[in-house]
Formats: sequence, structure tokens, C-alpha cells
Amino acid sequence: MFDIIFLIIIVILYYYQIFIKAEKDDWSRFRPESLSTLARYLHFGTMISLFIVIIFNISWVSWIALYSLVALVLCLKLKEDENNYWQKFMLILIIIFIFNIFRIPTHPNSFQDYISSKDMYQCVQRFECVKITSVTTPDDQLITKVEILSVEDYSFDTYFLFGKGSMKLVSDDGIVEEMKGVNVGGFWIEY
Repeated sequence: MFDIIFLIIIVILYYYQIFIKAEKDDWSRFRPESLSTLARYLHFGTMISLFIVIIFNISWVSWIALYSLVALVLCLKLKEDENNYWQKFMLILIIIFIFNIFRIPTHPNSFQDYISSKDMYQCVQRFECVKITSVTTPDDQLITKVEILSVEDYSFDTYFLFGKGSMKLVSDDGIVEEMKGVNVGGFWIEY
């Protein structure tokens, strides 16, 4: 409850600072054909998205903050030179690069958490997982089949630009299932 109240206060303060106070101060220099209004909305969206990520830990909202920040950098008019385009392009690349580095997980259980987020597997403990599947019986009834799989091998490595994880699960019947994935920018890609 405190987090929601804190977020509402932040939104109100940013809205006042960016839109109401800035328009009072800059009303004489305000030009509708300029990108200043769009830049204000992008700044507002970036800051609120980052606070949502920090307070509520919703990771996909950080991409909204990144896109708003990139668009905000594009809207900035540092100089009227044409040479500034390379500076803006390099600044955008640096922002994306830094953002990518911070989104790579460093916790050793992050790949296991990714596997647990899928519908079929639940890995509550480090040494075993539960596989839940739906099976149709010969008399056309749908039943849920639950198998306990032991974790035979688990590895997770974090590198500078990406992370790698693998997990080998073995059922009681001796069937081996191996899952491997690479994390780029906070998103797992299985291979």
C-alpha cells in the first residue's frame, strides 16, 4: 500500500514539475511546432517507468523507459549542426549498451526462475522440479499428470554482455530433459 501511495506522489510531483511549472516558466518561449511538448511527455514517461521498475519490480516496464529515453535523446536539440547526428547516435548506443548490462541477471537461480515461469515446470527447490502436463485418456478424459524430476546438473554463468544457464532434469524412468538458455538484455532465449 505504501508503494502505491509513494508512486502516486511521485507521479503528481513529476507532472507538476514537467508540465505545469515548466509551462508557466517557459510560456513566452513556447512554440507549438517545436518538440518541447513531446520531450516533456517522454521525460515524464521515462521517469515514471523507472520508478515502477524500482518500486514494483516489473521488469518489462524498463523497456518502456528505454524507448522513452532513446526518443527523448533524439528530440533534444543540442546544436543545429548536422555533425551532431553522430553524437546523438553514439549517445543512444551507449545508453542501450549500459541498459543491456544492467538487465543481465547475476543471481545463480535466475535460470531456474525462468524455467519455473513456464507453464509446464515448477522448480521450487534447487534439487528437484515438478513437471505438470495434461494427458488425454483413451476414454477422452483430460487428466493432469504430475512428475517429480530430479535436477542432475545445473549451471549458470554471467558474462559482461550476456548470461548462460543450463539445467538437466531426470525423471524416475530415466528420461533426461536438458534445457539451455542465453540471457541477452534481461530476456532468456532457449536453444
